[in-house]
Amino acid sequence: AVVIAHGTDGVTDHLNGPWATMMREYAATLSRQGFAVLLPYYFERTGTNPGDEAMLSMFAHMTDWQQTLGDALTVAAALPGVKNGRLALVGFSLGGHLSLRLREKASVVVEFFAPYFNGIGTTTGKAHVQIHHGEADRPVDIENARVIERVLKGEGVVTDLKMYPRAGHGFDGRNPGDTDARRLSRERTVQFLDTHLQCR
Repeated sequence: AVVIAHGTDGVTDHLNGPWATMMREYAATLSRQGFAVLLPYYFERTGTNPGDEAMLSMFAHMTDWQQTLGDALTVAAALPGVKNGRLALVGFSLGGHLSLRLREKASVVVEFFAPYFNGIGTTTGKAHVQIHHGEADRPVDIENARVIERVLKGEGVVTDLKMYPRAGHGFDGRNPGDTDARRLSRERTVQFLDTHLQCR
């Protein structure tokens, strides 16, 4: 089972990019590959609106949002047909950061353009982690991905860092860098999840 974690724009298409469309496309693709997929709207926990309100309040609500995603993993684990321990988190931006902080609860984490903020917590777990980040990302500089990789490797985690030249935050531009990043990152995500969750 896969839990998808949205970013500060929530599940919307109208703020800073086509986030809802992108996440639903991921969910549909993964579902066709045999995964059970959940996309929890974790802002409901704190009554937070997506966009600026979420940005301004995220440090105050981070713990609640993280717990809500953890609850979603518990629900996912209980779904019919989901084999014990075969859980993954796929997080975008803020959702990627929260997914990393929950890495002990999943066997696989895939994060897209996640900020490091003031750390990603510590864990004794050994989740497989794949990182996707555009080299032209302005809101969340590529250095965030490098720091996250170093921290994870320091824990003994095997990481798979994928960097995309000319791709920005969200991979939502029309330039070739973003177009290639959208295609390649989806292919790599499906393969990574399939390999490490051993769904077939």
